[in-house]
Amino acid sequence: MIAPIEIKVNLDGDVAGALRRLRCPEAAAAHRDIWFAEPLHPGTACAPTLLSSRIVIRLRSGAAQDDLTVKLRPCVRAQLAGRWAAPFTEPGVAYRIESDWSGDRRMLSASAISARPAGSLRAAVARGVDVTDTLHSAQRQFLVSCTPPGIAVDHLWAMGPVASARWTGAPVGNLRADVERWTTTGLDLVELSLKVVPRQGDSPVDLHLRALEAQRELEAALRTLGVTIASGETKTEQVLTALAAAHRLG
Repeated sequence: MIAPIEIKVNLDGDVAGALRRLRCPEAAAAHRDIWFAEPLHPGTACAPTLLSSRIVIRLRSGAAQDDLTVKLRPCVRAQLAGRWAAPFTEPGVAYRIESDWSGDRRMLSASAISARPAGSLRAAVARGVDVTDTLHSAQRQFLVSCTPPGIAVDHLWAMGPVASARWTGAPVGNLRADVERWTTTGLDLVELSLKVVPRQGDSPVDLHLRALEAQRELEAALRTLGVTIASGETKTEQVLTALAAAHRLG
């Protein structure tokens, strides 16, 4: 199996100006609220527990549909045993494997995603439920089967919300990329992403070379537009760290 490659570019500097250059007007955005689950303990100075164990549990709520994602990133192929070695879709859950590229970083990720009725996760967060209770049975199995022993994934509480505005298929040079803006306490982040998928007869090298060319073309087009490409942590890492710090201070 050849995993698709998702290329991601984070922007730095003037967010509003960057969105204008990318022709992403506020009126055209799709809006959602996002929460991340962590077993946080106020007053501790440690990093987010699940993030440190390379686990991300994300809840999203929008007008059309909600979804809950359990993601291992980065992970290695050896972790993905049994049914988790290849993507699949079954009632209630979709399982995906892909490679995430951001600058020079190359990370394999595996995600189990369950769709929910619109507003249902927002309501669960408002009630203060343990996020563990909202996981699909397949997502629980994924965590048990593919994470190292000793990582406790229980008594999870939702941190957020993070306000998301998303534009799909924005033109960037000759490419089309998805653009997403995340805002929360002290942070205003923009990320562009595009996916390179295997073609019939592709080898891993073929896909790698096409992805490398797409990454170079995307970054060059952004520089031509006059926007600044950021380096460092992913937007998820930045947001989770900020939310955990705010929770401790609260």
